[in-house]
Amino acid sequence: MSSIKLTHIYNPSYDELGQTCFEFLARLGGPSVIHLDGQEPDRCRVILTLLHGNEPSGLKATHQFIREQIRPKTSVKIIIASVVAARTEPVFTHRMLPGQRDLNRCFSTAEKDLQSVLASAISEFINSVRPEAIVDVHNTSGSGPAFCVGVARSNQHRALASHFTHRLIHTDIRLGSVMELDFGCPIVTVEAGGAQDDEADVTAYKGLLSFVCSDNVFQTKQQVEILDTPRRLELVPDVDVSFGEQRLNGSSITIRQDIEKFNFGVTPANQRIGWINGDINRSLQLDSQSSSVGDYFYVENEQILTKQPLKLFMVTTRADIARSDCLFYFVVS
Repeated sequence: MSSIKLTHIYNPSYDELGQTCFEFLARLGGPSVIHLDGQEPDRCRVILTLLHGNEPSGLKATHQFIREQIRPKTSVKIIIASVVAARTEPVFTHRMLPGQRDLNRCFSTAEKDLQSVLASAISEFINSVRPEAIVDVHNTSGSGPAFCVGVARSNQHRALASHFTHRLIHTDIRLGSVMELDFGCPIVTVEAGGAQDDEADVTAYKGLLSFVCSDNVFQTKQQVEILDTPRRLELVPDVDVSFGEQRLNGSSITIRQDIEKFNFGVTPANQRIGWINGDINRSLQLDSQSSSVGDYFYVENEQILTKQPLKLFMVTTRADIARSDCLFYFVVS
């Protein structure tokens, strides 16, 4: 397969961007890099956004601050990835195009499918500009507060997170995401909040403005709490899931419809999170072989209950994302 070429746009004017984020998206021919000159051109910072086409807060934020013609402290490269998926009707609803792999699962693979080739083109470009810091801006599929994720918990990672939020998840989970690569500088994933939450757009805008304008990007802006080694609760392949206020007949697993309310709160022991038909180990699994579902959850009268206090995050109520990704992440509270 031939390599993918990123479209490069240099210092776009106010009029070139379009009046709205939707116009901006429509003018992009495909995966693109926006180059912004900074006060110190020998330094560089990178922003990634729209790796998932249904997570628009990063794009909205970059469109806003570019239109404001704010000159960043350093040169800034803004990589806008899943342009085609994002503008496919209904706009901002497709994580990736039907039949394609999740782009943010393709950065550590030797596969030659379209998404893996795009991931390779993005990583090669980032390496070529030798940035001092990278942020990858996302939304969660469900509603919830902002947080950041990193594969390291250094003071620099904590400082990057502090531009956006007071929470940093330090993860040992490896999925093939861009933050797992070594670019010779710190990188964090920013989960700005729910894709439908107005507050997420504000968080992304204020955080990115701080990120691009700070003289020292590693100066901590607020105290940051670190949550270590989360786990993922996943569906066993081919298991179906529904969401509802009670158990739904014909579904192997029903997760309570209001489960998003547990995002980042303490979910106590013996809390019902759903209902199940059959053995929990045949329907649910964790990302890690070092622990089992039964260490954290149990079944009683066909109800799925927490075995110990947990803190859930990235909770989804979309069945397609639950199947292709996970139900939620959690740490022991």
